Amino acid sequence: MEELVGIVLASPSGISAGEIEKKLSLSRPTINRRLREAMDAGLITAKGDGAARVYLDADPMRPIRRHFDTPASSRSYAGYHEELLEYAPSLNRKWDIPQHTVIDKRNFVQFLVDFACASSVLEGGTYSLLDTQSLIEYGEKAEDKPLPDAFLVLNHKKAFEYLHDNLSLDSIFEVHKLLTDDHGLPELQSSPYFLSKAQQGVAREYDEVRINMTTYSPPFRPSTGYIKKMLDRVLSTAASIEDPVESAFYLFTRIPYLQPFADGNKRTSRAMCNVPLMKAGMPPISFMDFSKRDYIVSMLAFYELGDTSFAAATFSAAYSKSCERLLPPSIDDIPRKKINRFLSPK
Repeated sequence: MEELVGIVLASPSGISAGEIEKKLSLSRPTINRRLREAMDAGLITAKGDGAARVYLDADPMRPIRRHFDTPASSRSYAGYHEELLEYAPSLNRKWDIPQHTVIDKRNFVQFLVDFACASSVLEGGTYSLLDTQSLIEYGEKAEDKPLPDAFLVLNHKKAFEYLHDNLSLDSIFEVHKLLTDDHGLPELQSSPYFLSKAQQGVAREYDEVRINMTTYSPPFRPSTGYIKKMLDRVLSTAASIEDPVESAFYLFTRIPYLQPFADGNKRTSRAMCNVPLMKAGMPPISFMDFSKRDYIVSMLAFYELGDTSFAAATFSAAYSKSCERLLPPSIDDIPRKKINRFLSPK
């Protein structure tokens, strides 16, 4: 089966059973059986019927994953392209989420825990969901975890609380400041999570940014005001996008691409992409179900290839799961036995 699957994976536009038969010294019944086995294993998928049926890779993002399995030192240099800041619809999905959704206090606290935990983990933080909940709800720091990791979580909490009360894209500077605040503590000043006061909430002018694991080089044009100008352009573009989820995704990808701050750009984008969602009365996104590896690859694919497909797929899946965590199921989604149990007198 391995050889057959390899042939399918090497055919991005799909390949028929007849074409596979020409490449393998196997009978058609054997090929059909192995195709079924590969589909059952989730390795390949089929499209079309009859003579038009072709087989494809079940993971359309596999070529991108493989590209970034190659070390950065072996990949081509990727320069900054201003045209990638332009908006183009990226999400092939309609969101059946009622607007003006009310998130009650209990669910908002749960969201803060989810967001602070998930976003911190994506930065390399070590606090688990339980650690984060204990810290946010009870002020208990995990004794076995570094102090900077606790403040990374608390900074996320404070930043999102501020954002919730100041629902504007212009809040980006204060949000960045809160996310990168070192609180004047010497223990935090040597941590990569935090910045000096001079760099907190300030668009970079003389700070050149280097990003780990990528060949992408963000723009660096000192003494020109270029970064601030482009950040203003990104924010105004996001505000003009009618679809709030598309607007959220645009901020999620373009803020990190521009790298407007000395550090903390991805953290800031994850917070700020919630502005268009919440302004539209839609649930925010916590990134609780976002694989760290997929997140890294999705960002690298946009940085180096200008490709948003991977990021769009992972963002859409993560937003769906965030909505499931925040929104209670409707009565139509509850199995009849459970409804009867809820409605039956005790």
